Amino acid sequence: MIFANKLDFYLGRSEHEALMVEAEKSMAIEKIVRASLPGNLGKYCSIGRLSEGSLSLYADNGSIALKLRQLTQSLLAKLRTRGLEIDSIRILTRVKPAAKPLKRPKPVMGEKGRASFRELADSLEDSPLKSAVESLLAKLENP
Repeated sequence: MIFANKLDFYLGRSEHEALMVEAEKSMAIEKIVRASLPGNLGKYCSIGRLSEGSLSLYADNGSIALKLRQLTQSLLAKLRTRGLEIDSIRILTRVKPAAKPLKRPKPVMGEKGRASFRELADSLEDSPLKSAVESLLAKLENP
């Protein structure tokens, strides 16, 4: 099997070569996992570490993690039939950094709209509504 840990596999190789072998192994396992998952589920998860027969899968969110947990036994069986020596699968939810809040552009009011608000302010008697409209006009004219 291509994934069996054999001592002679690493003998005579530098650290970089062993690292490349592990990276290639990891990419091959990820390809097999994605092919074994139904539909587009493979797009929303990635493999973690394969250590002592335990494979870690990282889900993009909680609902994907739940679906992966439901499929764990069948996925394990499929991976074993493909030659992977895996005893268990750990499903973990990946923590993503908080998205930066979008900066929304300040609303712009055209000249017609400002003229209408000026007309409204002029027609109103002194009241909280009139002061609010005047305050709005001041903000629009002096951003």
